[in-house]
Amino acid sequence: MCATNNVVERALRLRCLASSPVERRIREFGESVSCENLSNFASTGRAILEAAEIGSACGKSVTFRRAGYALVRRENRSSMAKHFAERNHYNPCFWAACWNIAYFNALVESKSKSLRAREQEVFVLNLLSDKIYRDRVKNVHFDKDLGVAELTPQTMKDFCRRRYPSEYEHFCQSMENHEEILCMDFEDILNGTEKSESYKSLMEAVVAGDVQSVVHKGFLACHIILQAMRSHEMMNSMIDTLDSLGIPKWEYFWMLKNAWGNKLILARAATPLAFSRWLLYVTDKHMYPLCDSPVMINKNTLMAVLSPRILLEIIISEPVPENTWKVREGISSSKYREFRRRSIQNSFKHIIFHDPEELKLWQNTPEFRVRSRDLRDSTKAAGLRAEAANRVIWAINGFGKLPYDFEHRIKSLIDA
Repeated sequence: MCATNNVVERALRLRCLASSPVERRIREFGESVSCENLSNFASTGRAILEAAEIGSACGKSVTFRRAGYALVRRENRSSMAKHFAERNHYNPCFWAACWNIAYFNALVESKSKSLRAREQEVFVLNLLSDKIYRDRVKNVHFDKDLGVAELTPQTMKDFCRRRYPSEYEHFCQSMENHEEILCMDFEDILNGTEKSESYKSLMEAVVAGDVQSVVHKGFLACHIILQAMRSHEMMNSMIDTLDSLGIPKWEYFWMLKNAWGNKLILARAATPLAFSRWLLYVTDKHMYPLCDSPVMINKNTLMAVLSPRILLEIIISEPVPENTWKVREGISSSKYREFRRRSIQNSFKHIIFHDPEELKLWQNTPEFRVRSRDLRDSTKAAGLRAEAANRVIWAINGFGKLPYDFEHRIKSLIDA
């Protein structure tokens, strides 16, 4: 179990956004990366959240909020339901609302403040029911109760014994008068990431329709990694994997939160993106439906939907300087078909768009029929989630483009 657990932890060691600029550049890329002065790139964010001390939560009687966590006694959960999110959206509602044309136009014109993003209506292509219907964005792209986890006294003791053995006896003594079961809500952590500069940069791209600067590009690279880490397939697959190893859901949230506080691994994941060829397919009308997991990864390229009018393609196999990107007006029919195919392959529940006729065209493709059929089989659906999660883990570990000592080479620069 220990060896497997180490593999899982390594996959989750995503480091979050640095709080101050760090100057460095890449002298060599690919199999040999040397970091000396990666200018602008490390100013791609802020520290998100520091880890909660599990022991300090044990003595609280009703609610506990620190570093984003919300904890309550299990017997008080029903009366404290308002503190827990039943729906954990992997695609934030404020972004999904952009697939409503009226809301999108209001956002671009800085007139959206009076509009509630969650209430905006879109058309939904449901992969499980194989139906198209109109619905509000708050009712799509979410997992029910995913972020709620129970902390029992025994799992907390097991956690301490495995991770902090020198403190185990003292921890057990401190638990003697606190044998209650606690419930954790992870939604506040997700909300915290949405307030980071990486998500602000996403909305800036939505409004501007372009990448504004090298720094903006760096923020977008960070957004892509964070979005992939909170995706439906990654969260569910990791929870299932750890559960099979006897590791509770709350500990996965602890691992993920600490991973989002680790800036070295964000550099490991984002550097190959920032130093690869970027192509932005920009249109003057809504063109790109939004699937469940809009960060679409394969061996040589990554596609990411930034808005209903911007599709980003990163050609990972083509290293270029970080200050370059190319905007293409429109998209060819062959490239759009590739986007459609990859979107369907990264869909698990819903595809949303403003136009039901376009969704009907997607619904009638062979790729959609196969995907919809497989997702209705629980065993095949779990396998599809695991495959997609493995692609995210591969991306987090550097897309196979960085040498084994990459973190060692840049650690002193990032910590400066």
